[in-house]
Amino acid sequence: MSNGKVWLCTLLFAGFWACSDDSENLNEEITPEDISNVNSIDESSSTFTDAITMSKEILSDADIVNGRIQQCYGLSETQTENQILVSFEPECEGSDGKVRSGSFLIEWSGSIETEDFMYTLTFDGYEVDGYGIEGNITVSGLTFKENGFGFNVVINDGVVTCPDEKQINYEQDFNYDFTIGELTEIKVSGSSTGKGKEGNTYTANIKEPLVIISNCEHAVAGSFDATFNGRPLVTVDYGDGSCDNKATASRGDLSTTFELD
Repeated sequence: MSNGKVWLCTLLFAGFWACSDDSENLNEEITPEDISNVNSIDESSSTFTDAITMSKEILSDADIVNGRIQQCYGLSETQTENQILVSFEPECEGSDGKVRSGSFLIEWSGSIETEDFMYTLTFDGYEVDGYGIEGNITVSGLTFKENGFGFNVVINDGVVTCPDEKQINYEQDFNYDFTIGELTEIKVSGSSTGKGKEGNTYTANIKEPLVIISNCEHAVAGSFDATFNGRPLVTVDYGDGSCDNKATASRGDLSTTFELD
């Protein structure tokens, strides 16, 4: 075995890939556990994206905020400069149909709507549709274009508690590109790691930017590659832009279409 192959198999043994002298494992069956793991990634990224989008709209004082959450929230300054506490009334249902409760703290530096602006989010009993959120979010690298803006979002020590009380550990380094129109479109790129609600560790890398539109619960297009506990890689494709709850998971020559939670 050449030095190059020894080095490659060392990486594979470390858990990033599966090392084998044949390709049989590339066609391993896609199991219900694989689908549960994929849903863990989707649930985490969707839940955090909602909070990130909400916080940006609040900081921008966008009219859409009042439309989404019908003003059943309160903003209060703290004793620390450049901090706002956002508190939601119990069972605060927005026009998007989502129910929010609890609170989150926004702390920022720099001038809002300038490139040096950055902010952090921390949560206190915050839930959206029964999904609880914990962790530290940092939003930075603000950029502008004619019909939108973009920024980078890093999540550390993220935890999502699902309605069934199972927990997902989640970290990410994503870039968000917003295009403002009749419907806001968000394109997301980057990578995430964590542990799914069944206890499996994972690494996910966005292959084609995920496309999110403001009136849909899940991504409508784009794809990502993921590995779970060192099992063969799975590619997840969200489709052609249709607003639905379906995605396709593929491994080698095998694929299955499934419903997102």
